[in-house]
Amino acid sequence: MPFAKTELGIQAFKGRTPLMNARQRAAFVLINGVRDTRALLSITSSLGVSSEDLTHLVTQGFIVRALIPQGLIAGSPEVVDSQFQGAEPPRPSLSDAERYLLAKTLATQLTATLGLMGFRLNLAVESAPDCQGLRELLPKMRAALGPARCEELERILTP
Repeated sequence: MPFAKTELGIQAFKGRTPLMNARQRAAFVLINGVRDTRALLSITSSLGVSSEDLTHLVTQGFIVRALIPQGLIAGSPEVVDSQFQGAEPPRPSLSDAERYLLAKTLATQLTATLGLMGFRLNLAVESAPDCQGLRELLPKMRAALGPARCEELERILTP
């Protein structure tokens, strides 16, 4: 099951808390609400990240199990890639609340990578009340992050 970042975790990461060591920070950066334990450990194996590091992040309340509909993560990226061979996988039907939660989580993660330069944009994302509010921020996000990094967010926000 995938992990998602919590607000506490995002604030701790930004504040460079001593409760998160370098390995845990590396894993935290890669948590996107879709990657599961196996994928995270595989990607970060060269950095020495272990399951104990992920357990520590959960224990501290920095990450939680993601609330993503199971149909959205039907298989590992390798399985999905081999099944669709370049074609876009079928999109599950999401309720407005699920779409908003998923889009807001991704938008927050994307804007958090901008540091101080994206602080206002990050605040705007955090205060967006619904999907329409997030859609209105897409042009600013595209300008700051580039179109390629916003593709997934646009896909989620498109009903």
